[in-house]
Amino acid sequence: MFETLTKAPGDKILALMGEFAADPRPTKIDLGVGVYKDEQGTTPIMSSVKKAEQKIFSGGKTKTYLGIAGNKGFGAAVLDLALADSVDRSRVRITQAPGGTGSLWVLMQLVNRARPGATVWVSDPTWPNHNPIAINSGLQVKTYPYFDTETRGVKFAEMLDALDKLGKDDVVLLHGCCHNPTGANLSPDQWDKVAASLARTGALPFIDLAYLGFGDGLEADAYGTRKILSSVSEALVAFSGSKNFGLYRERVGAAILVARDAAQADIAQSQLLNIIRGAYSQPPRSWRGNHPHHPRGRRIARRMGSRTRPDARPHDPPARKAERSHPPAVEFQGFRLHRRPSRHVFAVGAGKFGRRTT
Repeated sequence: MFETLTKAPGDKILALMGEFAADPRPTKIDLGVGVYKDEQGTTPIMSSVKKAEQKIFSGGKTKTYLGIAGNKGFGAAVLDLALADSVDRSRVRITQAPGGTGSLWVLMQLVNRARPGATVWVSDPTWPNHNPIAINSGLQVKTYPYFDTETRGVKFAEMLDALDKLGKDDVVLLHGCCHNPTGANLSPDQWDKVAASLARTGALPFIDLAYLGFGDGLEADAYGTRKILSSVSEALVAFSGSKNFGLYRERVGAAILVARDAAQADIAQSQLLNIIRGAYSQPPRSWRGNHPHHPRGRRIARRMGSRTRPDARPHDPPARKAERSHPPAVEFQGFRLHRRPSRHVFAVGAGKFGRRTT
């Protein structure tokens, strides 16, 4: 059977990781996968994560299944963190998923059940994995204007003009913050205009929220997502906790759907759970609680979400915090790289985009 196959194209980001590992130069800088690294090139485990793990491992009493929807305390904490009070919670359903990528996949599958072969509009450019996830889910992919290579900002007038022409059968994939790969983000005023456009056209907003807290802080980074959800009747959000919680291997994510009312939310959620059951069946155990309903899970998630520093502690003295908030910049191939402990290294040499956060 396998003789009918041809070799699949390689992933450019993973290929770059391999080249980095093989490069013997001590001054090399990895501009590949977006993970936090300290000055020694190590991705450390947050002290708060270690403490949470110790509590879980010492107090754990079972390893039974969580249920298809996952850890309820985790889900409630994610909604508090990302959505706050922007939308009536009776219209919202959340499901734990294996990372942001898993969240994107299950929600794309849901879109295809609701609108088989629908068109997903992605920014030009977008994260390379968006396209194959959509295509493999049976959806069509088209692009809307986004990045201006001259100004290294957003082509907002062109973007808004494209969005204004869409209809209720279209899906618009938006980067909630920290646009990947360009780093060019919408301003609050621009988010307001995008929300108004989506409300007029009825196109479905699909927000990829992978870097919450890594841009201008948790509240500022959540502005676009909250504005959109407060303005439209239906929406989807793929949330990732890989970066802001420093939990890359644990695959911490959540698929969020907002429906017109509670009854439609229940129907859509039933379809989402059915999709999951036929795929990976159950989510991995969330590390945020000893039991799916344990309140400690919610508290730890909130504490983690409130600190974007990998080495942050609950009682850092103000002077130490101030010292950390202004790290030095370094020159690299004509660009200034800001080593911001609360973000990835915003990079790039003489490439097309000027900076990126892959």
